[in-house]
Amino acid sequence: MSSPLDGRIRAIAREEALAALGDAPAGDGAGADRVATLEQEVTSLHDTMLRLEQRLIAALEKATGQTNQEAVPAARRTRKAAGE
Repeated sequence: MSSPLDGRIRAIAREEALAALGDAPAGDGAGADRVATLEQEVTSLHDTMLRLEQRLIAALEKATGQTNQEAVPAARRTRKAAGE
């Protein structure tokens, strides 16, 4: 599922691609192909970044001996009685 940030990144990439190609006319398929290629590259780089982030988190957890659950203590919540 794409996030709003992914959509914005794609829109910016599309704008930059069209600017780099000199605003190719809509009938010219080369501009659209280049934009599609850039969108695929952005998606690929985003996926690579997420995989690297997961590997980094795993390596840090291994090095420190902690997991995300251990690093953030659970908050204890109590309800106040109706009369308080």
